[in-house]
Amino acid sequence: MSVFQKPIVMLDFETTGLSPAMGDRITEVAALRIVEGKIVERFVSLVNCGVVIPSFISQLTGIS
Repeated sequence: MSVFQKPIVMLDFETTGLSPAMGDRITEVAALRIVEGKIVERFVSLVNCGVVIPSFISQLTGIS
């Protein structure tokens, strides 16, 4: 069985920027469970990051 035939969970994160050390935080997390090349389950959740989301990020992601 190749790696592409095994069940997998793919994660995606949206953030306020690229540097946690500079105060950037996660704003959204998503997960897809893929079995035999098909999405069988999905999870998406916004995260209250506790910081102001920069306007550039809001325009890019649609998250405010």
